[in-house]
Amino acid sequence: MHDPRLEIRSTPDKGRGLFAVQPIRRGERIVDVAGWLVTGDDLKKVAEQSTRWDALQVGPDLWLCSEGESLDDYINHSCDPNAGFITGEPVLFALRDITAAEEIGFDYSTSLSEPGWSLRCRCNAATCRNVIRPWGELPGDDRTRLRPIALRYLWEMG
Repeated sequence: MHDPRLEIRSTPDKGRGLFAVQPIRRGERIVDVAGWLVTGDDLKKVAEQSTRWDALQVGPDLWLCSEGESLDDYINHSCDPNAGFITGEPVLFALRDITAAEEIGFDYSTSLSEPGWSLRCRCNAATCRNVIRPWGELPGDDRTRLRPIALRYLWEMG
């Protein structure tokens, strides 16, 4: 998938990331999360076979998967995101004006509810939580703050 506004680049400490090559205005659609739907059991089978898929959780037991070839597969986590799921659907929109050369980032906790999952955060934001956790393991004030940019299925979890 190609979008002339976006470019995949190396980052100093996170591998590759997705960057704006021209300004993106607040509220503008950035990227639709692409892939096919699988259940958690199917995702576990893939992991056991060591087949590599990128996966975004979109329901309590539903994952949107790809082979790592979509633009959304290169979007890194940020505790101070400039992109979010403002419609509740797996489509990322600009939360504020994004400048050319700025990395696109969304908060992974706004899509994930898998209990016990965690990842050390490397976003370096002033508001960094240091560890990325699933929605249900976030403090209530974080869930309240992130609810407007989270996937719809998480809104119903509280």
